[in-house]
Amino acid sequence: MTPVVWRTYLGAGALAACVVLMLPAVPRAVLLIVVSASAALAIVAGTIRHRPAARAAWWLLAAGQGLFALGDVLFSVNDLILHIEPFPSLADALYLAGYPVLGGGLALLVRRRSTTRDRPALLDAAIIATGFGLISWVLVMVPYFRDPELTLLELLVSLAYPVGDALLLALAAALAVAAGRRVFAYWLLVGNLVVTLVTDTGFSVLALRGADTGATDVGYVVAYALLGAAALHPSMLGLSAPAPERHARLRRGRLLAMGAAALVAPALLVVERLQGTPIEAAAVAGGWAALFVLVAVRVVGLARDIERAEKERRSLFDRTLQASEAERIQVAAELHDGPIQRLTALAYELEHDKQRLLRAGQQEGAARLDQAQAALSAEVQGLRQLMVSLRPPALDEVGLEAALRDQLGAFARRSGVDCSLRVALDGRLDGELETVVYRITQEALHNVARHAQAGRLWLDLEEAGDQVRLEIRDDGVGFRPVSSSVLVRDGRFGLAGMRERVEMAGGSWQVDARPGAGVTLRARFHAPSAA
Repeated sequence: MTPVVWRTYLGAGALAACVVLMLPAVPRAVLLIVVSASAALAIVAGTIRHRPAARAAWWLLAAGQGLFALGDVLFSVNDLILHIEPFPSLADALYLAGYPVLGGGLALLVRRRSTTRDRPALLDAAIIATGFGLISWVLVMVPYFRDPELTLLELLVSLAYPVGDALLLALAAALAVAAGRRVFAYWLLVGNLVVTLVTDTGFSVLALRGADTGATDVGYVVAYALLGAAALHPSMLGLSAPAPERHARLRRGRLLAMGAAALVAPALLVVERLQGTPIEAAAVAGGWAALFVLVAVRVVGLARDIERAEKERRSLFDRTLQASEAERIQVAAELHDGPIQRLTALAYELEHDKQRLLRAGQQEGAARLDQAQAALSAEVQGLRQLMVSLRPPALDEVGLEAALRDQLGAFARRSGVDCSLRVALDGRLDGELETVVYRITQEALHNVARHAQAGRLWLDLEEAGDQVRLEIRDDGVGFRPVSSSVLVRDGRFGLAGMRERVEMAGGSWQVDARPGAGVTLRARFHAPSAA
């Protein structure tokens, strides 16, 4: 279907909407019938031409629009030719039959776009439909209920129209929040639904007040033109394209629609008060109560999603930490059982050879072996320090405090920084938390040695109730605070890595720093003591 076709059709519909109110009664009715029938024919033509995946949905939309067109024909014949206004009539039957048929087509489109059951999206659609449906309930349905002149059949038929609108509103909301691409045909179809709902409500309100309903013809012409253009547009294929699986997201548009729906009830009360009309407090309260229940269920679902995500995050962190520590332990064990053992055996052989050279009076050779022994001993010591840093034995054997004292003692000897340690724990912490605190301290000391130019360092670790607080402070040169993204961009991964480790463990992280005033790192964890 070339762009000229749907653009011409949409332009003709816009022109018809502009002139429909200028025409006398008979030409106006004919124009309305032509536009209504053309929309049904446009859907048929678009379906045949584009061959969408959900053809059944479009055939139902064409059938529903066709029923509306037939209803327009019969209504115009009764009004303009026979000069009668039977109610209910065959025209009403055709109109009312069109609502479920259109609803079936929309339901198939919604189901086609959402390949999985999206419960949050359904709740969001229900919230939107309930909020805006309250307008029809208060302005149309309640007055019909209170009209004593209506027979039972007339009452049922009168109520069936807003009920049909409520059905379309619910499906329009479901289509709006369903997954899938927002193609141009999507906006045309949503526009058709919105205009139809507004026009139907306006027609009912005007009819209840005994006012002229002719102005609503503009709305119906616009709605029919939008529906036909949606079927003619090539992007109608995207309306029935299955969307990839994804979690429901509260996008800005959806939040705005839900917020507006929540404000409908108080807005109705304000309007009724300003107009001096009787306030339908019971009707508004009932709709508002239903809306409250839906919102409460949605909030509970969001809270459960957050809890589930937090559990998954914690589980992932625990598995990552366990895998990392297991790998460190394996590497430390391989260092101990492999290179360190062989180098130690080599040191014994060198000592044995040195003693033989001394007994043979070869002092120069013995001195060379002595130098080789010293260098070998230094390498073995370096490997032992590396093994301890990978997994300090004190952390598993005697606990975090002893491991921190060993860590700070070794750091002070290497760097010359005067270190002070204060630990106030009620007992052993959880093993994973002890590991996190030890690794954070390890990285912090590494940063101080590389960047701080500090003379003193203080480390405080205390437990108060179910809170564990860690503070590491130095008197170095400090730095100007920047965001984690800037640190990563500049290749300074230490602080960013510490923050990530703390937050993945469920803790909070704070850095206080400024040039010339040192750096203070604070971490706070929620963790009870281990048994």
